[in-house]
Amino acid sequence: MDNEPELQDPGFGTKITTSGDRLINKDGSYNIVREGEQVWTAYQSLVEMSWSSFFLYVVIYYLGVNLLFGIGFVIIGVEKLSGVSPAGLMDDLSAAFFFSVQTFTTVGYGAVNPQGIAANLLASADALVGLISTALATGLFFARFSKAKAQLIFSKDALIAPYRGTKQMSFQFRIANLRESRIINLRASVILSWVETMPNGYTTRRFYNLPLERDKINLLPLNWTIVHLIDDKSPINGWEPRDFTQNQAEVIIFIEGFDESFGQKIHVSSSYTCREIRWNAQFLPMYYPRNGKTVLDLDAIHQFEFLEE
Repeated sequence: MDNEPELQDPGFGTKITTSGDRLINKDGSYNIVREGEQVWTAYQSLVEMSWSSFFLYVVIYYLGVNLLFGIGFVIIGVEKLSGVSPAGLMDDLSAAFFFSVQTFTTVGYGAVNPQGIAANLLASADALVGLISTALATGLFFARFSKAKAQLIFSKDALIAPYRGTKQMSFQFRIANLRESRIINLRASVILSWVETMPNGYTTRRFYNLPLERDKINLLPLNWTIVHLIDDKSPINGWEPRDFTQNQAEVIIFIEGFDESFGQKIHVSSSYTCREIRWNAQFLPMYYPRNGKTVLDLDAIHQFEFLEE
């Protein structure tokens, strides 16, 4: 390297040099598999997991709790449930399970009711657990729905493109807001990461914060093309496609802003590797006038064209 960029490690360290793949996935998640002892916190895990996993946990909990109470009623004796006659283990367990469901959900059809102290105490505990569970499930649903999550979309590819029609080249990508919500005070940080072999043979990962033409905007009503000018001070000055591949280079993106709908800060990240960088190309327009208004075509965010040599 002709330039000596200042080390600006975002938190990955300098020893990841042989993975051959990205540090941050396109969806913003870390390309890291965690093993060993980990802490599972119910609230945080249930709020952050996917909706399919969340519903699966809810169904398993619902069935498991009612099955346990059903077994309890069978142990006490289903004859303690008026309207239920003993008819074999599976039939008894089925009747006790559905009675627990009715008690747990406070439906109470009235066809079956507990008799005696033991059955009434167990039914009371079943109802209490049901009330607490409903309150917790409602709170988790609200927390998941009210959680601020940005819907910013990145162009699939980044471009090495002429800067404003000149012969000077630049690194470009663009983002847009998929929702109609207002995101204000956006700030972008772009970090180049690459693997470098030092004169003593030691291999290390380097990081450099790429200066941007504009690193913040007040509003995002349209798209935002984020540009790094490849000048004499740029660490990728003189690079060719094979340099990105040989150096295991990755451009890491961090975007933060304020979502007015949620009244919270949002943070979004992504990255580009050599497989997603197109050379000597330019983005196609995303918006155009129509009937006195400006139309933003979000489907066009990925569209670009190669330029003639």
